[in-house]
Amino acid sequence: MLSKEDNELLTKIGPGSAMGEMLREYWIPVLMSSELPERDGPPHRVRLLGEDLIAFRTTSGVIGLMDQACPHRTASLYFGRNEEDGIRCVYHGWKFNVHGHCVDMPNEVPDKRFHHKIRVKAYTCQERNGIVWAYMGKRSKPPPLPDFEWNTDPENEPFFWRNYRACNWVQALEGDVDSSHLNYLHRSLDEEDRWTVPGKPLPGFETEPVKFPWGEVRVAELVAKELTAIINLPILKDLFQIKVI
Repeated sequence: MLSKEDNELLTKIGPGSAMGEMLREYWIPVLMSSELPERDGPPHRVRLLGEDLIAFRTTSGVIGLMDQACPHRTASLYFGRNEEDGIRCVYHGWKFNVHGHCVDMPNEVPDKRFHHKIRVKAYTCQERNGIVWAYMGKRSKPPPLPDFEWNTDPENEPFFWRNYRACNWVQALEGDVDSSHLNYLHRSLDEEDRWTVPGKPLPGFETEPVKFPWGEVRVAELVAKELTAIINLPILKDLFQIKVI
């Protein structure tokens, strides 16, 4: 069992937190492309790593992802107008491009405008094979997008789905790698359709132990090797000096 301090170190992912800063150095899948179908269409609310953001597709088809609050009067840019490659605040008309730069201040006289000094926090996005990815880290040059096979073949777009989980990311990951619950929780309730048999693993889901910092867990052979490699990353080993109590 983790102490309260170690649990918070592991699960808190807001700006400035240890785990949040680490996760921000990786590309994160944000949306399905189908959720932003129109150029100059309405913005989409996004909650990511403890931040309230908006996403939108510009006139040229580029994806923007930025803080939902306009830096002028903190009006929500979710209600703004997505037009001419930028989002325009509905309050005073200040307009921002996908890089977060203010490019127009219609309520200021031309010789007094200071838009070049104003920015809203914005994140780099890339769209590939039906998925919108975001990089929220501090590097000036983001790392390459991960070369997942399902996300690299435009002629073979995979099936996507997502759902809301009222838990932290560790609890979600733990449920995903816990293959031993499949034959019980997810078994068919239809006696005529017994696609699983209680107590017997599905083909390819035989389990083997993986050592976490807080103990040993049995996971599916399909993911055991990859999960072990992730756990042994130097950055994780240095970050989690976790004491088992």
